[in-house]
Amino acid sequence: MSPHPSRGGLKTARFLLAPLASLGLLLAPGCGGQSTSTRPPLPETSPEQKQKSALLVQRGLRFLADDLGGEAARTLEEARRLDPASAEAALSLARAYDRENRFAAATKLLQEVLSSEGFPQASKTRAREALVEVRLDSGDLTGARETCRTLLSEGPPSARARRLAGQVAYRAGGLPAALAELKAATLQSPQDPEAQTALGLAQLQGGDLPAAASSLEQAVRLDPASQMAVSNLAKVYERMGRSAEAQNALARYREIYALKSVRQKVGPLRAQAMEAYEAGRLEEALAKFQEVARLTPRDAQALAQVGSVLLALQRLDEARDHLERALRIQPAYDFALTELARVQALREDLPAAVELLQRAIRANPAAPEPHYFLAGIYLAQGRREDFTKEREAYLHLRGAAGVDRLQPLPGGNTP
Repeated sequence: MSPHPSRGGLKTARFLLAPLASLGLLLAPGCGGQSTSTRPPLPETSPEQKQKSALLVQRGLRFLADDLGGEAARTLEEARRLDPASAEAALSLARAYDRENRFAAATKLLQEVLSSEGFPQASKTRAREALVEVRLDSGDLTGARETCRTLLSEGPPSARARRLAGQVAYRAGGLPAALAELKAATLQSPQDPEAQTALGLAQLQGGDLPAAASSLEQAVRLDPASQMAVSNLAKVYERMGRSAEAQNALARYREIYALKSVRQKVGPLRAQAMEAYEAGRLEEALAKFQEVARLTPRDAQALAQVGSVLLALQRLDEARDHLERALRIQPAYDFALTELARVQALREDLPAAVELLQRAIRANPAAPEPHYFLAGIYLAQGRREDFTKEREAYLHLRGAAGVDRLQPLPGGNTP
């Protein structure tokens, strides 16, 4: 049974259970200062359109996570129609087009973002990074190299930019340059499985099998569902004469492939569950997510989604069980860590909640939600300095204009 919060914990409990879209504390003028954003005005869009667009973006990203590129593209096209000023809608749609090999459409959309005065520079940098990836995927190495050169000239490169520079160099046959850039990328963002995988491939190409094994093992730890990392790790083990480990990696690869096939089957079911969740039909959402978890028992996302709905229903023991099971499968799953932190906070175990949220931040530094809930705990505790720090981190990651777009949907930032 759910514990009854004490008077001291009531504010924390209400914060953790309320929809993010209904909470104004992070933007309240008296709560930790003003945002320093200099974002230019964006085209006029109603709050209802923005909220609907944001929900569709989240749904589209989940379709992408389930390898349902066509569904993702259709959903994200509607999101962009509703809110043309949304950078997230534009960049997510470009990603969906890229996934579906619609390279011309992805390129056109990204160039629109780059040429528009309505998008902030941070979004344009992300668009340029995405454009490098699209051109690499389409085989346009010359275009990828030119775009990457522009990207690197804009200022201190991000870890993603360095990874892309390394991948461009690798494709062009410049192995020393590729290794240098990819090592820099992994040092800058050691929790990025794509950078670790790319580095492992370059090290394999260079014949440094121990280093390749180390990088690919790290990639698999960070993203156990990465087909590329697992398949190449099997290749490295085979070349090193570690036959038993190679066979285990190949078996894992076959499991991932089978799971991918199942996910494509359960994608529509998951979408129905999300729709029911958004409409407040929690019992219906729970039943559908449980069916997804039954079909994919080793899917950390499915288990975490069940746990998230159980949390919304305040069935805390069951929620904790499912979230802990998700984390046993994928220890660095930031969404499961965040939801488990909310469970612990509702049980008034705030030290455990804070530790889990900090783990979520380490697992995915780009995720704003852990900062949001950590700020809420600190605000309830009267820790103003800590609250302000987390609030600013949240605003930096999400942007002040995006606070109304957040919804506590079961999902997360799985690749």
